Amino acid sequence: MDENLFTGVIAHPRVGTLWSNPIGSDGDEVSVDDEQFLLFQSSHLSLLQSGAQDAISLCAQCGLLYSRISNFCSTIDNMEYACSVTQALSVRMKDELEWYYSTLANFENGLGLNQTTDAKSGRGMTLRGLVVCLPSVRDRLRSLAMIADGVGIKNLRGGKLLSAVLSHSYGESQHSRLVRSISAEVSKPWYAMLHQWITQGSLEDVHSEFFVMELSKQHECSMSSGYFSWHRRFVLVEGQIPKQIMTEDVAKEVLLVGKGINFVRYCLMDVEWEIDGENNQNDSDMFEEEKKEHGYDFVTLIDLEEYEDESRCLSSLHDIVTKSSTQIHRHILGSLLNQHKLIAHLHAIKRFLFLGQGDFVSSLVESLHQEFRGRTSLAGIYSHSLNSVLDESLATSNARFLPDFVLARLNMNLMTDESDPDRYWMGPPPKDESEDLIPWEDKEESIDPWDCVCLEYAIDSPLDAIIHTTAIESYHRVFMYLFRMKRVEWMLNHSWRQSTTLNHAILIETKAGGADAPHISNAAGHSSFLLRRMSSTRQTMLHFISNMQNYLMFEVLEDGWERLLHSVNKATTLDGVISAHDSYLNEILVKTLLSKHSGDDQNKGKSLEDLLRKLLSIALRFGKFQDFIFGNALAALDKSAHTRRMVAETSKSGWGRKTVDEEEGRVFIYLADAKLFQFVEKTSKDFDKALGSLLKILKKEVFDDCGEGKDNKQPTLNHDALRFLLFRLDYSGYYHRQAKARGKKSP
Repeated sequence: MDENLFTGVIAHPRVGTLWSNPIGSDGDEVSVDDEQFLLFQSSHLSLLQSGAQDAISLCAQCGLLYSRISNFCSTIDNMEYACSVTQALSVRMKDELEWYYSTLANFENGLGLNQTTDAKSGRGMTLRGLVVCLPSVRDRLRSLAMIADGVGIKNLRGGKLLSAVLSHSYGESQHSRLVRSISAEVSKPWYAMLHQWITQGSLEDVHSEFFVMELSKQHECSMSSGYFSWHRRFVLVEGQIPKQIMTEDVAKEVLLVGKGINFVRYCLMDVEWEIDGENNQNDSDMFEEEKKEHGYDFVTLIDLEEYEDESRCLSSLHDIVTKSSTQIHRHILGSLLNQHKLIAHLHAIKRFLFLGQGDFVSSLVESLHQEFRGRTSLAGIYSHSLNSVLDESLATSNARFLPDFVLARLNMNLMTDESDPDRYWMGPPPKDESEDLIPWEDKEESIDPWDCVCLEYAIDSPLDAIIHTTAIESYHRVFMYLFRMKRVEWMLNHSWRQSTTLNHAILIETKAGGADAPHISNAAGHSSFLLRRMSSTRQTMLHFISNMQNYLMFEVLEDGWERLLHSVNKATTLDGVISAHDSYLNEILVKTLLSKHSGDDQNKGKSLEDLLRKLLSIALRFGKFQDFIFGNALAALDKSAHTRRMVAETSKSGWGRKTVDEEEGRVFIYLADAKLFQFVEKTSKDFDKALGSLLKILKKEVFDDCGEGKDNKQPTLNHDALRFLLFRLDYSGYYHRQAKARGKKSP
């Protein structure tokens, strides 16, 4: 082929622009279909052979690829909020374009576009040389354009962008080497953020390109909260993790390292504490040289050899993060256990909220009984009066010997409704006991102040990272359950003491002739039967309450506490301690039968908690009934005895009243009221039915769900202590027989 002819064509102004622009200088366009270009419509092109056309096609392809890369760089430059990783890619693209400009200049000089004498003398670049050299340039531009198009179309940033670039680094081709080189440059700002996070806990991610995100920046008070700092402040953004150089497990470890540093700074207030760099040394001399180059303690993409796999970066980062994490968590746990007395506070919560301090609880219940006696609303009850009762109970029990940092955290409050109109009303004083025998009225709609009392144990930073809000709610839930049960037990025992006193007073009244009249004698027989029926019902309730309390206090709480201590001492991370504490509370909720799960269809889907609440409500209402009836009866008998003494004294003097007819037998007639019998019988039947339903569900949970092919949703219910509890509650099989009898009667 005539080299002068090719030189004339390639030097044409429209063809020359194909090096850097696919649009001709005079406006003629070059269309493209899968990078196969149509050449300019020129009379010179028909004179060229296929080799010259291939050379011009290569020029056009390079021009189009250049345009795509240049447009990407221009777009990044015009973006107001371009992330640092994207900017690093744009800088590298511009460097590649600079290389492309230099290559064009060499080719133009070789072709003789500016030096025609060299072209005529044959010392410039020939057509064959141009066809040989251009493919490598085109392939390099094609790799760059592929990256630019992928990033630009998907608008990738940060870790996603780095991961997308690394996904093209497979094999050992020129393309792979170029992509690895670009990845190393692009990763520099990403590694800078990573290093700052795992060494200082600082996150300067303005454009949301890092895989750790700060949800919200609160004021200093919130940042010092252990709960906020550990559970809410930082989260992992899985989509921003470059999978080629970091696994999800390593990313979680990196998150914990930065969170741990912030926890030490803001919650433990150890501002001067730093990670010991001596533990992060590497024995490799080559690694020491790399560390001096970029200042990192781990291998980055820049440190890799030409065809070295990225796994070295992953293993190096994993080792450094593991060592740092171990050191950080060792410091956190040491501070929580030693300086902040974690175990002492957990034990104090167990003592008070789980009613482990028995003498204190007994004193508190008795004092509150005197405080709330006769009240049917919250009016006139205030927190300062409750705290006075609390202080008195602490002072009169062995709890007074506990450390001040424990006692200072105790507080008692009323859980009142914000919309209650009587919230700030003084209210009438408690009603005095009347001298008249008032019939019993079951007022279930009245407000019981006991249900609104809550004993609180204040938790602050950094302990609130472990004893968080959800855990405190679980503590209060168990406390309300145990405290209600303790109150029911106290009322039943108190009514037993009242019953003993009443029986003794009735015996004295009978010997004094108070039941000699026929109608009084008949009423006395009925009242004696009522008292025996009440005693039987009370013993049934006390049997249930005492067995439940023994099970809860010894089999559940003490056993759970021992496992918690073992787990906390064994834990190596803060998350391990939090998980141990959460498991401790969850297990207690399940074993105390407060977990939410349904019963069978025959019990209308009632949960164990609902049945327990019903049983305690029945027993509590019966305790109130006994307290009311026995109180009235004892007051009437005291009045009758006082009248009899007065009659005896006046009869000796020969003047005044000589009979007690008006007072004799009033208490027997009062206790022989049919409504009282009906209430006791109904209460006994309701309690037996509810307890039978509870035992039936428990047996199903413990025994039936352990069978093959059944999904055991509550595996912690299947333990020996609960089985023994079932045996103790129904050791004679009474409730089992009652359930069978009810089943036969039902249609």
